[in-house]
Amino acid sequence: MDLLDSIRSRMEELERELIGRLKSRVPVAFEIGSHIMNSGGKRIRPHLAIISARMGGYTGPDAVKLSGAIECIHTATLLHDDVVDKADTRRGQPSANSLWSNEMCVLGGDFILAKAFSALTSIGNIRILEIISRATERLSEGELFQMMNIGNMDITEEDYIRIITDKTAVLMEAACRGGAILGGLGQDQEDALAAFGFGLGIAFQMTDDVIDYRSEKATMGKEPGKDIAEGKLTLPLINALKKSNDMERERISQIIRDKRVSAEELLWIKGLLERQGGIQETLEKSRSYLNDAVKHLALFSDSEEKAALKRLAERILHRTY
Repeated sequence: MDLLDSIRSRMEELERELIGRLKSRVPVAFEIGSHIMNSGGKRIRPHLAIISARMGGYTGPDAVKLSGAIECIHTATLLHDDVVDKADTRRGQPSANSLWSNEMCVLGGDFILAKAFSALTSIGNIRILEIISRATERLSEGELFQMMNIGNMDITEEDYIRIITDKTAVLMEAACRGGAILGGLGQDQEDALAAFGFGLGIAFQMTDDVIDYRSEKATMGKEPGKDIAEGKLTLPLINALKKSNDMERERISQIIRDKRVSAEELLWIKGLLERQGGIQETLEKSRSYLNDAVKHLALFSDSEEKAALKRLAERILHRTY
């Protein structure tokens, strides 16, 4: 059995940890937190932390605490994202802000962040606390930088990489580095796992941005084309616009100004992306980041943990939702 499947019991332990962390004297805080925690999710970051700790032989309870803290931080950002994006759904379910007020969900996200750092403090490792704190700081910077570029038709690939580095890659990097520290690995191996997590995070977000245009709502749990409707130009469209004519660029610009994408317009955008190679170029770049990420694992002897990380990389590249 693959390690990703065999550590299911640790994931069940994680779920109990997450729900336990959300207990509050204010019932609505628990309700908001448990709603988004139970709305699905692949738990990729917890997997990375637990497997990275196992690479150094550590299987103790602090790995679950670390994983739970990281997942709480990720979940808090989702709550805040849904408020900013005025989202109605999250993973095919009603979003928390559609059930509670925006104000309640912002505060609920703050509550979950506080719980995350409470869990990190209980581990008692200052380096791990510093690493996750810095990653959380960069998450906020990534969100703000993305907001600054809403509707920016001239956003560059470098700008895009900066956004997804801060919004996605740094937390996966921190999950791997935190796990490596728990496992007592040396600096070279710690850095190698962190580099693996970073590359995995970049590839994950690139693939996610392709899925936004390729998948159907029934599969993805959200409306396809949501990014462009929100004025977010991601790599598939950035690539395509480099080769587009003035008329095509103006049509995209008008869609962004209208803040909505009709079925007809989405079909046209998909055709543009395929015709100009935006999708294929993004997938190729995602594959390149994954290949580079996996190369960092050469520092480790063969093991089921190493095989699991490689398998996780392949699952990310070939996922469809």
